[in-house]
Amino acid sequence: MSPYVYSLLALTPEQLTKDSKAFFCRIHPEDRNMFLRAWEKHTHLPATIRLEYRMLGKGTRVVWVQENSVMSQGSIENEMICHGALIEIPEHQHIKTELQRWDRELQSLTGNLPDIIGRFDRKNRVMYLNRWWDNVDQIPPEKYLGKQLNELGVSQKVASVFEEKIQSVWTTGISESLEISHPTGKGLKNFEIRFCPEPTVGGQILTVLLICRDVTDVRMAQLAFRDSDEKFRQLAETVDSVFWIWDVDLQQIVYVSPAYKRLWGGDPQKLLNNPFDWLSIVFQEDQAKVENLFFKRIDAKGLDIEYRIVTHHHELRWIHNRTFPVKDSSGRIHRIIGIAQDVTERKKWEEERLRGAKLESLGLLAGGLAHDFNNLLTAILGQLSLAKYTLDSADPLFNRISEAEHASLRAQDIARQLLTFSKGGAPVKKTVSLKEILYENVRLVLAGSNVRPIFNISDDLWPVTIDAGQICQVIHNLVINARQAMEEGGECIIQARNVTGDGVERSGLGAMSGHVQDWVEIRFIDNGIGISKDNLEKIFDPYFTTKSTGSGLGLATSYSIVRNHGGVLAVKSALGEGSTFSLFLPAIPIQEMSQELPERSVKVGQGKILIMDDEIQIRNVLGEMVETCGYSYQTAKDGDEALKNFCDARDIGSPFSAVILDLTIPGGLGGKEVISRLLTIDPQVKAIVVSGYSNDPVLANYQEYGFKGRVAKPFNLVDLSVVLHSVLEKT
Repeated sequence: MSPYVYSLLALTPEQLTKDSKAFFCRIHPEDRNMFLRAWEKHTHLPATIRLEYRMLGKGTRVVWVQENSVMSQGSIENEMICHGALIEIPEHQHIKTELQRWDRELQSLTGNLPDIIGRFDRKNRVMYLNRWWDNVDQIPPEKYLGKQLNELGVSQKVASVFEEKIQSVWTTGISESLEISHPTGKGLKNFEIRFCPEPTVGGQILTVLLICRDVTDVRMAQLAFRDSDEKFRQLAETVDSVFWIWDVDLQQIVYVSPAYKRLWGGDPQKLLNNPFDWLSIVFQEDQAKVENLFFKRIDAKGLDIEYRIVTHHHELRWIHNRTFPVKDSSGRIHRIIGIAQDVTERKKWEEERLRGAKLESLGLLAGGLAHDFNNLLTAILGQLSLAKYTLDSADPLFNRISEAEHASLRAQDIARQLLTFSKGGAPVKKTVSLKEILYENVRLVLAGSNVRPIFNISDDLWPVTIDAGQICQVIHNLVINARQAMEEGGECIIQARNVTGDGVERSGLGAMSGHVQDWVEIRFIDNGIGISKDNLEKIFDPYFTTKSTGSGLGLATSYSIVRNHGGVLAVKSALGEGSTFSLFLPAIPIQEMSQELPERSVKVGQGKILIMDDEIQIRNVLGEMVETCGYSYQTAKDGDEALKNFCDARDIGSPFSAVILDLTIPGGLGGKEVISRLLTIDPQVKAIVVSGYSNDPVLANYQEYGFKGRVAKPFNLVDLSVVLHSVLEKT
């Protein structure tokens, strides 16, 4: 070897002679395999070898060399002679060689990437672009090689930014990045661009690498996500329901909507910090159930639970909470989405519907009981009145029977209240005096309570035409309301007086009544807690109540009953000042009293009466009562028999003077159906309707159905005789 090689490799001739591997050890470790492969493939001599590789020089110096060797067969078998030259490659040649190698590697690597890869030199010229540049402007990337940015049709603004970033990389050796929107053949695209230094082995920057990624779809997805997220937040923050998200891994709430503050009255941030904060206001009776379900089954298929909370306003509210598990790509539940909705009003509606169903069932039962009760009372009152009719008023039995009659009439009022409770209906009115009704019913309601009644009732109180059973119910409701307003006890003042039309006008109630006339005014005054202004406006609304155990039907029912009587029910109250309920009922003018008050003596007449009733006791007692009044009679147990008897009597020339028809015949034609058929047979028929349902609309409006008279069970001999006389006297 020449002295130059010894100097280049920092070796002595002795080292190379003694150690055959000394030369090989000076070859750069990364190039040794390439060196061995080049020599091993030349097995046929003579052969020429030409290759470039790196060798380790003095110190840490790395030298690129070019080897040119010729191998030939020696004179001895298996002898190989090698002649060669080792030439040091200049730096620029080395850079060129390295760039060529990098180019090959870069082409192979970047040709299959979806990103745009480019390379710039110090003069900002394009030295390389991969094939994905076609997606930008459909021009082969080779046409851009060697050109600067301003020659590529890039806007001056974008070119300036690129050049600034590239120069920064050359200067600092630190990567730069930016994002731009750029028009392409496929529309406006968003690109995320990085500029990275490409150093040599010695650390010198050879080029600046450009990596350009199309992020249009990503940005659109992000915008869609932000839009979706914004819509979600608008929805979650607008609805009254509480929307929340539970992270299974973190075991905490990561989102809760603002409705939490409105419904729970708590701070949403406090709930995020303490995921169990909401449990503090769960109603005590429901806490065990809620904790068991939420903390043992929340990660399951989902929950659907209702429970109660006590708000910061001390209100008891019903909450319907549902949860929905969210799974990740592996099918594992990683989040729970929950919706908590205030269903208090729905619960109230369900309770009222259930209460209504119970009331309806109870009403049907009450109506049936009242009907049967009235039938029994009719038999009792009928027999009592018959017995009384045969006695002299001086007879001791006369008074006893009168007392029994009075007790039966008291029982009649109870039956009427049952009927009013069962289905209300149009009032069946009679002219009565309110004085005794007030005394009796007020004392009944207040008996055994700590509220004392005080009566102030005018002696000359005008009569009124009312359904006594329904008005008794109104009195009961108003007195009960006064008693409940005075839990600590007190006085309930009942005032009753006559009021002229002008007096009502001055009180501001004339317009409410619809017309001005004479009235009986009854005031129920208590010194209880009073009613707030807000509640005063809703006091007569159905189902409105301030009591935890109230139904909200008492005052609403009373208001309806009074209106059906053509009257007015009004209230004046203030908190802490007690309440005054004023009941106005139309009065009978003094000049008409004698005409309106019913006669109370038995009226005797002549004729033949047809009696229809399904109960034999009623038929028998009615027959005896009719006979006592001077009439003959014939009975029928149902509508078919009544129609047959009526027609047979006409056919033989002995028609009935009047017919008494029970309104309800189980399993057969009732009075309503029978009168309809009788009117087709004889339009002049005189029929009287009788019913144990004293509030039946047919009784209230009997003339609209073709009847000439009515009598509600129970009734006595006088009641029946007066009705018969009145009907038969009419032409």
